[in-house]
Amino acid sequence: GEEPVFSGLSLTAHPGDIIGITGPVACGKSTLGRVFLCEAPYQGSACFGGREFSVLTPRQIAAAVGYLGHDPELSADTVQNNVLCGSEQDAMPWLAAVALKEEVLAMEKGTETVIGSGGTRLSGGQAQRLALARTLAHPRPVLVLDDPFSALDRSTEDAIFAELQAYARDKVVFLISHRLYLFPELDRVIWLENGEAKVGTHEELVGNTPDYAAQFDAQREENSHE
Repeated sequence: GEEPVFSGLSLTAHPGDIIGITGPVACGKSTLGRVFLCEAPYQGSACFGGREFSVLTPRQIAAAVGYLGHDPELSADTVQNNVLCGSEQDAMPWLAAVALKEEVLAMEKGTETVIGSGGTRLSGGQAQRLALARTLAHPRPVLVLDDPFSALDRSTEDAIFAELQAYARDKVVFLISHRLYLFPELDRVIWLENGEAKVGTHEELVGNTPDYAAQFDAQREENSHE
């Protein structure tokens, strides 16, 4: 019975696509991300492989969608166990993919270092990257990343994004972010504002959506002075 958070979104995504989701505060970015987990109700249709998300079982959703929220939880366990969650593989490639390998190797026990509940022994950027490594280590066809770079400097974000582009070759990635300087490299962008959704390439939105263009220009100007 409530009014929709936004309307007018029409999009078809294919493996290899990285799609940005952005807009002002409280425009529905995170809500859209939770639609893929069926944690937010939706009207219309949202399908994966021809099947409506809303009819998938929790197990089927978990097998289809990898999700990293903007406030991910880490357990009071080792770095390795936080990444692997019991899977039989090497954690190091995933730590390298998020530019965390060298920092972990410098810890007193390397990947066996216990990080404390919620990652209390890590910086905000380290905790964010460790949570991202955990998400990448358990591949899914659809990946939703909610503001995964907010605590990172630009050079680290650039390095991780390059890894993400390679990782996404056979996946669909939705990148929710308020930082736009990487958006020219994305396949498409979803702009949410005032209850409406616009979809296009970065260049198209710069040309037809003044608020998006203004936000991008403002951030570009700010970055040029850093």
